Amino acid sequence: MSASGEHPERALVRQAIADGLSDLPVTTNPLAIALGTRLLSARDGGVQMAFSVGAGFTQGNGVVQGGIVSALLDFGMTFAAFSRVAADSTVATVSQTTNYFRPALAGELVVDAELEKAGRTLINARATLCDAAGTLLASATAPIAVIKLAA
Repeated sequence: MSASGEHPERALVRQAIADGLSDLPVTTNPLAIALGTRLLSARDGGVQMAFSVGAGFTQGNGVVQGGIVSALLDFGMTFAAFSRVAADSTVATVSQTTNYFRPALAGELVVDAELEKAGRTLINARATLCDAAGTLLASATAPIAVIKLAA
């Protein structure tokens, strides 16, 4: 948490929206750093994020491990959720359904995520993962809980 008690990823998303910022490095947690995560754009209800996925996240056949693909989609959906929650709240993915269409290879991958419905305690989100050429690799949907932080 930041000194103000606000979740740092919420603060990053809200700052990007308020100031019209783009292509911001995400340095809020070790996995985001390891995946070379960047917030390409943010708007109320959606984000676009890029990841530089290295060979360390691939299986023996050179394909990005499925759990990492799901994690990239989850990053997008939770960041989209942060565009709508109050400063005294955080979010947590309740469950996630991921559909894999093509193998994801190491390199630049892009997630587009948006909210389908944002309620007071539950947000429904969806996301797609594409390679640098724009080929659809995977998609996901998730209900995301809104959790008020203790004062």
